[in-house]
Amino acid sequence: MFDHVLIVDDEPIIRNGLKSFIDWGGLGLILEGDCANGKEALAVLREKPIDILVTDIKMPVMDGLELTRQALAVNPSIKIILISSYNEFEYVREGMKQGAIDYLLKPTLEAEELIAVLQRCKDLIARGRKQVVEHQQLVKQTALLDRKRLEHDVIRTLVASDSGTRFSDLFGIAGAAYVCAFVTADGLYEWQETYGNLHISMMYEDMQTLFYDWSEIGCAPILSGEGLLLIYPVVSLNDGGRSGAVQSLESFQTLVARELAASVTIGCCLALETEWLENGMNRCRSAAARRFFEGMGSIYPWNDEDTKANEHGPTDIEELRGHAMQQRMRSESSPIAMIDSCITRWKSMRPMPEQVRREAYELLTAFSYRNGDAKPLPDFRELIRRCDTIDQLEAFIRCSAEEMEQPNRLKLTDKGHGAQLIAKAMEFIKLHYLEELTLQDVADSIHVSKSYLSNLFKKQSGHNFIDYVIELRLHEAKRLLMQNEIKIYEVAERSGFNDVKYFSKLFKKMTGMTPVEYRDKHQQ
Repeated sequence: MFDHVLIVDDEPIIRNGLKSFIDWGGLGLILEGDCANGKEALAVLREKPIDILVTDIKMPVMDGLELTRQALAVNPSIKIILISSYNEFEYVREGMKQGAIDYLLKPTLEAEELIAVLQRCKDLIARGRKQVVEHQQLVKQTALLDRKRLEHDVIRTLVASDSGTRFSDLFGIAGAAYVCAFVTADGLYEWQETYGNLHISMMYEDMQTLFYDWSEIGCAPILSGEGLLLIYPVVSLNDGGRSGAVQSLESFQTLVARELAASVTIGCCLALETEWLENGMNRCRSAAARRFFEGMGSIYPWNDEDTKANEHGPTDIEELRGHAMQQRMRSESSPIAMIDSCITRWKSMRPMPEQVRREAYELLTAFSYRNGDAKPLPDFRELIRRCDTIDQLEAFIRCSAEEMEQPNRLKLTDKGHGAQLIAKAMEFIKLHYLEELTLQDVADSIHVSKSYLSNLFKKQSGHNFIDYVIELRLHEAKRLLMQNEIKIYEVAERSGFNDVKYFSKLFKKMTGMTPVEYRDKHQQ
């Protein structure tokens, strides 16, 4: 790093000599210029970052002693070298008392002597800069430790649901209002699938570090599995304070996007120092929950709508649990209409997102039972949890319902002529699988031989023709078993099995339960 030097002397020959016989660049120095008196030099010192001042003592307008005093007032870390004559020792002593590093005699001045003093000045400057850096690091580490202790206190208060802790109890800043902001990463589960759970934890830690660099005050505890909570003081709770809080959070949001290439949604509120910490947390989380209905990547200030949701919660809106959902599903003439009704209800009434997710799980489970697919559905719960917004959840529900309404949909190996033939064959099968259907019947429907169809069906779908028909019939039997009023022999007939004993035996082999056991288990 280069240090900057200024030469001051009223004699041009001295100034020119000092400038010419030193290799300033070779010493790691930059000569900023030269002045004829202290007044000119002081003007330069106030405009440029001068590290080393080489000045004569006796000069007109402003002498070297006054320049030394004022230069140190402008820049206390500046290093000053005095140049004097033999008869100026008392002035030199006064200059050294004021803070000059050394003095040189004009009559005997040699380049090596000046270089040695300049080098000593450079060493002192480097040592001083190192001490400043170390001090700054110590201050930063101490502040970070204080913030970590504050994080611990906040988390402990929230975990304990301690409603007796106020903002002023933890932060101790008199007359302040506080911004509470709940930060959640958008597309969290996509990040998890791509990079793993550890990456998500590291990303929130990086956000926390960004906040501590971005704001000199406040804390940012990480709430495991949820997000990042920001708490920092502001001036007031008036409208300017509210809009200013949102603007400041927008700058933090932009910082996260730039540094981490991540989108975040933030719910925020302003709280008085006398308010409970837990209330501030609940408010900003309630505001952040608006992301589910209004979209990701925004900042949502807490408002009166959030007040109602926060104070009364999801109990204001009747929640449909499993049995009630299944009863409604059985009574509906069109299960898709019930899905439409639920989604419309969620969007208009806006219950808490967790209630919506619970009902969505019960809805898909009931839909699955109605369609005869009553196996456990653990994947539904996890996939529903991954939906960040109501639009994503709606798309998932409709896609899942469509798949369940079209059971045993076979994936064909290609899209050529053979696949087109098998697709037509499958359409014919789905229209007639409840009848006495043979391979020859299907072959005739698409105008090919029975042997050709048998080989092509296996090649394209990976299934034998008769296995596929049996799967369709079993699926229909499961659906019918969910209805109490239908007898077992009726279930067999209506699902395409003419022999009830064969049906019962095959059903148990495929499901591990008799038809009666299956009905009893899934209608409880």
